[in-house]
Formats: sequence, C-alpha cells, structure tokens
Amino acid sequence: MVYRTVQTAAHRIASIQQFLAWAADPPGRGRRSEGDIVSPEELQAYRSRLKATFEPLRRAQGKSTRPDPLTQKQDELLEDILSPIGLRERDVSFGRFPAKNPFQPSTRLRNWLLYALLRHHGLRRGEALKVKVGDVDTVGNPEVRIRRRPTDPDDSRVPAPRVKGMESVVPLSRDVANGIKAYMSDFRLPGHRCKGTNYFFTTRRGTPLSTSYATRFFRILRKRHPILDGVTPHALRHTWAEEMASHLLAEKGDSEEVISLLREAGRWKPGSTMPQHYVQNAIQSETNKIIRQRQNRFDD
Repeated sequence: MVYRTVQTAAHRIASIQQFLAWAADPPGRGRRSEGDIVSPEELQAYRSRLKATFEPLRRAQGKSTRPDPLTQKQDELLEDILSPIGLRERDVSFGRFPAKNPFQPSTRLRNWLLYALLRHHGLRRGEALKVKVGDVDTVGNPEVRIRRRPTDPDDSRVPAPRVKGMESVVPLSRDVANGIKAYMSDFRLPGHRCKGTNYFFTTRRGTPLSTSYATRFFRILRKRHPILDGVTPHALRHTWAEEMASHLLAEKGDSEEVISLLREAGRWKPGSTMPQHYVQNAIQSETNKIIRQRQNRFDD
C-alpha cells in the first residue's frame, strides 16, 4: 500500500496500534466469556509491547517534510533561466528570454510570472493557479488578491487547485506588474477570447492552467539541470519564507512581532506554528553567522 504523505502513514499506524490494543481487551469490546478473560497484568504488558513497537514508526513517519530552501546556486540558476533579458539591468523586454530557457517562446512570460509569484511573492501553487483576472491590479500600487473560493462553478479542473491559507492582498513588484500587463495583451488575450475563462494563468488554448502543469514545469527544469534537484513549487515558497523571516528579524528584532508579521504575510491560519519554524531558522542562521565570524578572528 502506498500513502500519499508521511502524515497519512503516521495516522494509519496510530489507528492500527489503537485497534490492536482494543482487540486485546475483550471486556472493552463487550465480551465477557471466561475464555476471553485477560488479566490486567497481561493486558498492560501487551500494551507496553505495542507502544515499543509502534511509537518509533509513528515518530519516523510523522517527521516534518518541509523542503530545504534553494541553495544560492539553485536560486541564481533559476533567475538566469527564467527571467526576461535585461531584468537586472532595468532594461527589460518581456518578449525576450535567454536561449537556455527550455519552454516554448509563447509560454516563457507566463512561466516566469508563475515562478516570480511563488519565489518572490510567497504564493502557494494553489493560490497562484486560483487567481482570476479581476484579482490582479496593476494600477497605482500593484497587488494581487488571494481568495479562497472553495466551491467555484468556474473551475472545471480535476483536481481543482486549492487555497489552503487565509485570504489576503499581496503587493506586487513593479517588474511583475509590468510583466502582467504584457502577458494580458500578448499571450492571454487571444486564448481568452476563445474560451472566456476568468482565471489568470491559462494555456495557449485559453483553458485554466492545471496543477499537473505546474508540477511538470519544475520537473522539466530538474531534468535539464540536475543541480535543481529538489526544486518544487513549495521549495520556492519555503525559500521566500526563510528570506522574509530573516528580513523581518533584522528590521524588528522582536521574535514575537516577527512571527505575527510573517503569519500575516504568508497567510497562515491563526495558531499555525509554521511561522515559528521559519523565525527559529532565521535566528539559528544569524547565530551561526556570528559564531563563524568569531571563529575566523581566532583563526587569523
């Protein structure tokens, strides 16, 4: 049997342990015949053996599967491959991309926008794919509104992308806002005229972009460049969160305030412990940096 996540496996293991403990206790099942009687000592010993057998499995299966953030080389390579030419020099043309970009010329701008929203704006994959044209504002202070829409009659994708976090408004960089303007006029509009979908990210035929494509997008990159092993949509958001936690910690200093701000920026639900993990990582990273600097003084 194959489980979709290690968390699911941990739940199954816990259920098996509970069932075996229940099955070993006839009175607890409502059985009272003499042949079913088990002494309290035997029952306790059996439960202890169950715990010794199953607890290590539950701990191993229940470990966090959060991906590592991008390495500096991975981060730089993705920027070099996917970004429009001239972006760093502030002389960008959204119709020109590096020759080593592995995607069709007509899809490169769309793919860069998807990447930029995940890596530099912290959107989850489902959040990005659920964005509709009306959620994007490129006038004045550019922004994108993240909305849940759990039951949306416009969404015929199977499986449909999901927005897991809280609704929010995410400010957009000026480069991304300008890229969106070019995308809406040069790529999306022809297909939109044919299909009429309200979703922002579409195929060349005008249908909403699927979660499977977003997954395949990164699989293509990993296949072309082995150094990108482990790079997924969630790894990009993870990198953004680590980066944001470090920035907020340097600006604010107070870890509790940083946790609150990061929870808001990342759209985590109240009570989520994820922001604490990122802030703790940022504190540990800064501590290690100070320790290395101190050691280097002694080495000199």
